[in-house]
Amino acid sequence: MKTPRSPFHRSLRSSLIRAKDDAVEMLIYDEISFWGITAKQVADELGQIEADTIHLRINSPGGDVFDGVAIHNALRAHPAQIITHIDGLAASIASVIALAGDEIRIAPNAFFMIHNPWGITIGDANIHRKMADRLDKVAEGAIASTYVAKTGEALETIETWMDEETWFNAREAEEAGFVDVVEEAAPAEARGVLPFDLSIYQRVPAGLQYEPPEPDTLTQEQVREYQAILRDEGFSHKEAATVLSGLKKLCQRDVGIPSTLPRDDGSADLAPDAALAAVRAILANRKVGGLTTERFAP
Repeated sequence: MKTPRSPFHRSLRSSLIRAKDDAVEMLIYDEISFWGITAKQVADELGQIEADTIHLRINSPGGDVFDGVAIHNALRAHPAQIITHIDGLAASIASVIALAGDEIRIAPNAFFMIHNPWGITIGDANIHRKMADRLDKVAEGAIASTYVAKTGEALETIETWMDEETWFNAREAEEAGFVDVVEEAAPAEARGVLPFDLSIYQRVPAGLQYEPPEPDTLTQEQVREYQAILRDEGFSHKEAATVLSGLKKLCQRDVGIPSTLPRDDGSADLAPDAALAAVRAILANRKVGGLTTERFAP
């Protein structure tokens, strides 16, 4: 069965741990779920850390509530001093993870977002009402209570901010009490991370919404033209299909769109470069007349 696509359109997993002088850095530069970083991954990594200080660096759009709560609690339980650095975005449940730090720092151009938890139900009105009640319990017991403990704000204020899906810039997050320090400069590394598609949220500030470029896909006319050229050059039907698949995968790779390459057994290879390797292998010993092959260069 094909793996569902991440709602934030991410396809690359982040490494979690790296050494930093006599401390350790933990990078949560991904969403929180089986598409990205899970509570088990974090707990396993924390179990191996003996450093006195952990720098928790966050750039995440959020994700699964209970994985996020578990990550928060695992961090709080670790004996090391935790210093949180919000490098880009701490949104949704990632904002709760950020508050696991003994000190919370934020880059001057980073954002902190809080909102109510979501859920999906299928069924009659009674099922939907039960889900609504559960979401209210999760909102207050697992999320709002964490914000109240950090900021000292009244629960009613926090709930209003959550109802309105409130986005705080660095200074606003500091004034609201979510963070302790606004850092002097954004880390260079954070400026190079892949963007998130935040369109699932309702009140994303102007300039933060990621709009992926239109993929340079092949038109049906181009596909037919290339098929004719390849068949004229003596390619079998299977070889021609592999070449065209490689062209499509290359177009998708150029704009960072996750894609799969079917195998003979019906399963899927999540590495689109495999298609390009197959194309290069086929073209290696052939002179292809009207087909441009320069795009297949690695």
